[in-house]
Amino acid sequence: MLQKKDNALIVFLRYPETKKVKTRLGKDIGDRRAMELYRETAGFVADSFSGQENWTTFLFYAPEERKKEVFKWLGDKEALFFAQETGSLGQRMSRAFAKCFSLGFRNVVIIGTDCVMITEEDVETAFSLLSGGEFEAVLGPATDGGYYLLGLCRETDAVFKDMQWSSALVFRETERRMRESGLRHAVMRELSDIDEEKDINIKDIMKRDRELARRLTRVLSEDQKNKRESA
Repeated sequence: MLQKKDNALIVFLRYPETKKVKTRLGKDIGDRRAMELYRETAGFVADSFSGQENWTTFLFYAPEERKKEVFKWLGDKEALFFAQETGSLGQRMSRAFAKCFSLGFRNVVIIGTDCVMITEEDVETAFSLLSGGEFEAVLGPATDGGYYLLGLCRETDAVFKDMQWSSALVFRETERRMRESGLRHAVMRELSDIDEEKDINIKDIMKRDRELARRLTRVLSEDQKNKRESA
């Protein structure tokens, strides 16, 4: 049985600012709409995975100077808030894991806000795999070659140091490093991130959450309206 005191879930997110989030998506639908879509998806992820019975949620936000705005945006969530430290993505993730392990958690899982199809059951599966004694790490592969979830039950810098992030080889390289480091790992189901307009499948998102699908449809339809009016 999962014990909340043993399990920490890290959610990595940024405060929604135009041209600071979803820059690839911004090329498809415009920077402001990409920011609004990110606000919706990130808020959905933060809400879905906070206040759960089987783990404690940590919202690691950036940038640090947006603390007041982040609390205004997400401060009603049942979660612990920490600013991401400076450095590369790998350094920031490694330090977030180290923070949770230092607080006494045995199993630590990290997710981002690009994948809205991940469910509470997926996270429970990840913690169960880490708690079972057979695996020391767990990976959730993304269709773009990265991963949407990483879980560890012991500290290691091997999966973070000098990684070439935002490439189609991140998942494969992370697996290779785990094998070389002797980390017994499990692989979960493959899911897709939202990086470009083609990644937004409203029908699939509706199966996940109808209200989120409605809000994203509104953002996208307003974008199309603006394009028609400016033509």
